[in-house]
Amino acid sequence: MLAFYFLFLIQCMAAESISSQGDVIMLLGKEDSGTTHEIKTGDFLHIELEGNPSTGFWWHFQGLDEEFLELVKEETEKISERRLGAPVLGRWKLKAKERGETTIKMAYYRQWEGVDKAVDRVSFTIRIR
Repeated sequence: MLAFYFLFLIQCMAAESISSQGDVIMLLGKEDSGTTHEIKTGDFLHIELEGNPSTGFWWHFQGLDEEFLELVKEETEKISERRLGAPVLGRWKLKAKERGETTIKMAYYRQWEGVDKAVDRVSFTIRIR
């Protein structure tokens, strides 16, 4: 139970720091893959995914539909200061541009191996009203 509380507290702190970046309406993570979400034109959403670029693997968009969503910012944050080669948290900030529906698809792979060798995938359906 203590572990659940600790995880909840961390998620609240993460959501608070992201919302302080201005107008972020929604935070999506790996656990949200396969789900549908609704936002308004002009709203921002964040995607946060853990990865380990020191191994060559990273998350890549698979045909982001720029008619509906604009990639505003991409950044990484160290999860652990103590370990060399430790995983990092990737953050992508997107802005809803037009009304409609689109699916965000991302794949986790080594760029030189190509998407066919992806070891993980996520997708989120976004309805923009």
